[in-house]
Amino acid sequence: MLVLHLVVPVLLVSVVLYVVLCFRPGITEREFIPKEKQGKKQKHVLFVTAHPDDESMFFSPTLAYMAKRADIAVTLMCLSKGDHDGQGEVRKRELIKAAVGFGLTPESVLIVDDANLPDDPRRIWNAALVAKAVEDVVVVGDVDAVFTFDQRGVSGHQNHIAAYMGVKHMALTSQRLKFRAINVYALESVGLARKFSSILDTVFCLGAFVASRNSLMFVADLQGYSMGIQAMAMHESQLVWFRKLYLVFSRYMFINNYAKIN
Repeated sequence: MLVLHLVVPVLLVSVVLYVVLCFRPGITEREFIPKEKQGKKQKHVLFVTAHPDDESMFFSPTLAYMAKRADIAVTLMCLSKGDHDGQGEVRKRELIKAAVGFGLTPESVLIVDDANLPDDPRRIWNAALVAKAVEDVVVVGDVDAVFTFDQRGVSGHQNHIAAYMGVKHMALTSQRLKFRAINVYALESVGLARKFSSILDTVFCLGAFVASRNSLMFVADLQGYSMGIQAMAMHESQLVWFRKLYLVFSRYMFINNYAKIN
C-alpha cells in the first residue's frame, strides 16, 4: 500500500510535466552549439548511429526538434548499412526515406559501407577507424555539434557502444579538431523499467537535466512523436511486432537526455 502511495503521485507528476513541457518547450532548451559558433547563419549538427532505424528508434525527439530549426542543417551518418540479415541494400533505401521524414535531404544521409564495420552484435568495431570516418565528416562539413550513443549504447548493442567509443576517441584525441569549437553529446542509457515507461519517465529525465548544466533534454510533443512513428514506418523490413510495441512504450520515442562528452 505504501508503495502504491509513492508510485502513483510520481506517475501523475510525470504526466503533468510531460504535458507542460510539450506546451512550454523553452523550459528545457539549452544551447548546444559552441558559443564561438553561435553567430553562424547556418549551424551544422551531425548524428552518428550504427544501423538504419537507430535514428528513428532512439533519436527521434531530437531530430524532430532539429526539424523545427531553420538555422540548423542536419547530417545523419550511419556507420553500417544494416546487412546482418542480408538486407543491407533494402535498409539503405529505408533509411533515406525515414530521414526525409525528419526534414533531411537524401544527400545529407551518409551510409558507411565498410567490411571492417559490419552489422554484427558480436563484433567490436575499431574505435580509431570509427573516429577517422567521423572526423572526416566533421572537418569537411564544419560540424558544430555531434550526437551519438553513450557507453551503454541504449540497448547494449556492441555496434552502438563502438559508435560512442569512436566518437569519444575523435573528440578527445583528434589533432585536426584541436582548435575547432565543437560540442559532442551522448544519449543517456537507462534501465529496462525506465526505458519502457514512456512519458512516465519524464520526472526522472527532468531531474537529470536539472542536475547537470552540461546536459540536454529534448521532448517530443504529439507532432514530434508522430514524426518518429512515421519515420519508423519507413523501415518496413524491421517493423516486427515487438518493435511496434517499442514505439508505444519506449521513452526514447518521447524524450532524449544527453550528457556532454568533451
